[in-house]
Amino acid sequence: LLFRPDTMAAAAAVNVSIRAIPATRQLRRTAARGSTVSRRASHVVRVVAAASPRRVLIVNTNGGGHANIGFWLAKTLSGQGHTVTICTVGTHDDKKMAKPPFCYFNELTSAGVKTVWANPGELASLAGDARFDVVVDNNGKDLDSVGPVVDFAVKAGATQFLFVSSAGMYVPTATPPHLEGDAVKESAGHAKVEAMLRALPGMSASFFRPQYFTGYGNNKDCEEYFFDRLVRGRPVCVPGSGDQLSVVAHAEDVAAMMAAAVGCDAAAGQAFNAVTNKAVTLNGMVQLCAAAAGVAPSIVNYDPASIEGVDVKKAFPFRPIHFYTYPAKALAVLDWAPKHDLASDLAERFAFYKASGRADAPMTFDSDDKIMAQVGR
Repeated sequence: LLFRPDTMAAAAAVNVSIRAIPATRQLRRTAARGSTVSRRASHVVRVVAAASPRRVLIVNTNGGGHANIGFWLAKTLSGQGHTVTICTVGTHDDKKMAKPPFCYFNELTSAGVKTVWANPGELASLAGDARFDVVVDNNGKDLDSVGPVVDFAVKAGATQFLFVSSAGMYVPTATPPHLEGDAVKESAGHAKVEAMLRALPGMSASFFRPQYFTGYGNNKDCEEYFFDRLVRGRPVCVPGSGDQLSVVAHAEDVAAMMAAAVGCDAAAGQAFNAVTNKAVTLNGMVQLCAAAAGVAPSIVNYDPASIEGVDVKKAFPFRPIHFYTYPAKALAVLDWAPKHDLASDLAERFAFYKASGRADAPMTFDSDDKIMAQVGR
């Protein structure tokens, strides 16, 4: 049977797609009961002391940077002795599967992880045969997309649910960093999902709020934005003073945090900022990327409000404000600490960047040219 963990070893390398069925209604009923949001109160994976072996299903997005969290989580949990199935949304022949981290899935199957493909609404049809102790949703952003996964988790006998939420739902603050109990935008889809899961009977739920991240398997431009300009001798246009604080974590550290919550009673009902413990300024990100590339940085700081014809949200990969979260809860509750540092991570990423050939590819920088023309550069 497709998701049955005791057949995992035999089926580890099999790629499967399954047929869609309608999602159930349980999520909306549950959401109506709980609508409040809580307030403040190949690479080798490190193997650490873990909970007794669990059967874990990871529902993994097929796009964006978050896919790498699921990849690293599968590696980490398998290395700790858990039985892991990773279900990627979509089909195994999607063109996205040729990109990282999906093109590295042979590393998962060789470690005993079962890889399958399905959409969230297709999971419930398998609940009669599949049994899992822990279900991780690293795909959904709202009640409609997470609902079928919750329904499946209940039918599969899971007692723990981990939800990859978002630090992007915090209300901007004049006193960074954001801590786990800070105000959030309650209209945000992630916030509504967290509220629903807190009210779900018989299920221990935890929530992980990532921000920006990097590392092996990353497929969303972050450091590449800076490398593209630095290797071509171009200035990097940074909105504002460049002193705004942000945070960039390695996906393996995020995965290690989530793995520490598996089987951890103290994690029940808790939200965790899934970030590293050191901030970086926007100008500092340019400087670190320049050091990794072995070039001198050139930075143009500008006032986005004074620039015409450029959308700063599309012209720069980070928010142009203080957007800095701190992993206070994970440090206190999960006995977790990051092992990566950003400077070393960027050096590794630059080596990958060079090997990919992107440094020599033809590129245009229309938005940058508009900005520099208006600031007199």
